Amino acid sequence: MKKIIRFAKTMPSATLSLVFWGGITIFATIISKNIWILILSIPFLLGLTYVPYKVSNMNKNISEELIPIYQKNAPLLKISEITKDKLNERVKVIGTIEKIIYGISPKPTIRIKDDTGSIYVSLIVPLPEDVNVGDKVEIYGVVTKHYKFFGFMGIPKLWKPKIYGIGAKKLN
Repeated sequence: MKKIIRFAKTMPSATLSLVFWGGITIFATIISKNIWILILSIPFLLGLTYVPYKVSNMNKNISEELIPIYQKNAPLLKISEITKDKLNERVKVIGTIEKIIYGISPKPTIRIKDDTGSIYVSLIVPLPEDVNVGDKVEIYGVVTKHYKFFGFMGIPKLWKPKIYGIGAKKLN
């Protein structure tokens, strides 16, 4: 049950979809007095649960496989050293978490800072359970583009670096 609650917290879009469509199904069944609506929607509702859960587990496995490689091979950089020239390069950054954003995205976005600046990190997995705002973390990932106005798309020249993170490790 603890895993399901954590999954629901870290995958809000999947949870909201399941609650919304489950409610619509129950409402339609009650209004129509036709139990077949409920019976025939069960595979759909199971898919709304199973697919995000499988994707989450897949991302977790990828993260666990790649973190040792990044720990060993990725250069440790200060945030100010992450420039547009580092696009698509593996990086390792140590910083303090300023903000954790889950929103409707199935993956969290965090903003970390060090003594040279701050940067956004979009993770493919949830943060470890004991990580909170103010904690010092080591982030592993690849430098990508963050557009000023639209996040993932926008005006070609108006972007700054961000990290597409494969994982994070809390430091003492």
